[in-house]
Amino acid sequence: MSHRVDTITFDDVKEKLKTYITDKNELKNIEKAYKLAEVKHEGQFRKSGEPYIVHPLNVAMILTTIYADSETIEAALLHDVLEDCDCTREEMESLVGPNVTKLVEGVTKISRLHFSTENEYLIEYYKKIIVGMSEDVRVIIVKLADRLHNMRTLWALPEEKQKKIAREALEILAYWRSFRYS
Repeated sequence: MSHRVDTITFDDVKEKLKTYITDKNELKNIEKAYKLAEVKHEGQFRKSGEPYIVHPLNVAMILTTIYADSETIEAALLHDVLEDCDCTREEMESLVGPNVTKLVEGVTKISRLHFSTENEYLIEYYKKIIVGMSEDVRVIIVKLADRLHNMRTLWALPEEKQKKIAREALEILAYWRSFRYS
């Protein structure tokens, strides 16, 4: 089965951002975050064969559809840098500031959780962990966009991994929905 991969560029993301972000400094900060992500992900590839930077660009593009603010877009572009690249918290903070770094740290912490809905007690426990780790709802929004893009590229993974990622995505969405309606 052949799969077509649409490669999104930073210019594509920037054009979409310009439709609702008019502050030139915010756009410069987004570009700075992109350049940091591009440098840090250099030489990394996804299972689909694409350069890794395509993933954060897609996450950012997903977030433009809900008119995410500039810090959220910066965090989307950088969401895997602390976890997967040679970058310290201090280095990131010096380049993009404490707010964006805190968002990226929150996404990284949520990424380390392994969800399970075996019983009601665990569901409540995970809710408390997620709420505690994400004082800022934008952390969860970036993580949901990350999972959405991962779901769109499941075809590149073995079936077992596809099922695991799909299950985790459903569980994250279920937790998110339970927060919104409780």
